[in-house]
Amino acid sequence: MTNFTLPANIKQIGSIGPGLRIYMEDYVYTFLQQYATSGGYDERLAYLVGRHMLIDGQSFLFVSGAIYGMHTEKHEGFTRFSQKSAEYADTMLEEHFPGMEIVGWMQSQPTYGTYLNQQYGAYHVRQFTKPYQVLFVMDPLERANAFYTTNPSAITPSDRVTEVGGYFIYYEKNVNMHEYMLSSNAVDYAKPPTFVEFTPVDPPPTEEFEYEEVHHKDFEEPYTTAPRITNPEDVIRRHQESSARRRGAKVEQKRASGMLAGLCAVLFVVSFVMGVGLIRNQDRIDRMEAEIRALTTAHRNLFAQMSSPEFTPAFAETNPTLMPYSGIGENMDAAETFTPVDPPYVPTYVPAPAPPPQVEHPPPVEPPPIPEPPQGLAYSEQEALIPAAPQTYTIQPGDSLIAISVRFFGDAGMVEEILLLNGIEDPNMIVAGTTINLPQR
Repeated sequence: MTNFTLPANIKQIGSIGPGLRIYMEDYVYTFLQQYATSGGYDERLAYLVGRHMLIDGQSFLFVSGAIYGMHTEKHEGFTRFSQKSAEYADTMLEEHFPGMEIVGWMQSQPTYGTYLNQQYGAYHVRQFTKPYQVLFVMDPLERANAFYTTNPSAITPSDRVTEVGGYFIYYEKNVNMHEYMLSSNAVDYAKPPTFVEFTPVDPPPTEEFEYEEVHHKDFEEPYTTAPRITNPEDVIRRHQESSARRRGAKVEQKRASGMLAGLCAVLFVVSFVMGVGLIRNQDRIDRMEAEIRALTTAHRNLFAQMSSPEFTPAFAETNPTLMPYSGIGENMDAAETFTPVDPPYVPTYVPAPAPPPQVEHPPPVEPPPIPEPPQGLAYSEQEALIPAAPQTYTIQPGDSLIAISVRFFGDAGMVEEILLLNGIEDPNMIVAGTTINLPQR
């Protein structure tokens, strides 16, 4: 291959990476685009014809022709080559493309872009076993295409066919392809392409495109296919515009994903702050409810004691512990200014003895009065004067364990014993009408 030289009049499509270098002749590219477009929304197949060369250790693939996929068949919803398709391709290869071989195949999938279906990838691996044979996927409606080749170092089945980064379109007179087009009656595409000069003198004339009406079962009105463009520069320009649209869609998708992630982060922070605030407010509400319950109990006991016939103003003045809360003034609704006395102590009151009558004659014999508790006694001595509590007690509406302890034991110190004796876990969860046991001193 010392006399071989690479084509000079070429156009690069995509980013060329390492591995197989693919060169497709412009007439073949235009033929495949028109052939796929003429199928409307139906899939079409074609054989790729050309040569494979190894030049200075680099693998080159030249696609110089294409053969219609005649006699294709449907298998499980996918279009495949049949035995008649292979026989027809061998005949056309011998007749119009001497010295060449089948180097791959083309599969058109309208409206699906260049996404490779795994069924077609597996079919390519089974039917086209040579390492340089390629699959050319085309979307004629989106004007998108891509080459795929077998990956011998694949680990998983989904990686057995990988996309080639880019390829070249070269321009030269393709007599073999032109004669095959003239001799074939499948589609009337006999007009050769317009070859591109890299330094045009005059601007190219405005071309008129042919349109044809195609009827499809999913549409009531006929639709018009894409224009039949034979100028290679227009083909390449449309391919670049399609690639730019796909890149722009990916950028917009990434931007939308970033905005969505940022919005989720903001919502998380706001929810966290609101949750912390609700927890703090719940703690405040719980403390306020406990204070209100204690205040209500103290007021109930105070009212009951003040309603007792033994209560006298003089006795209240000498017993300041009757007021379980300090700071109660004229404004009785200001519960937040009360300072609770810990523990609230309401003693059992003993009526004062009646004063002796001022008479000169001796007084009549009367039963001895109940002595008043002596002043200055210790707490334990005063506790001995409290009558014994009953063994059981039925809870009344509005009762609390603190009020029961104060009523029968003089203070709130017996609440824990009442809880243990009756197996109550929560002192605030008591039900009116329930009979509980009271500890005995």
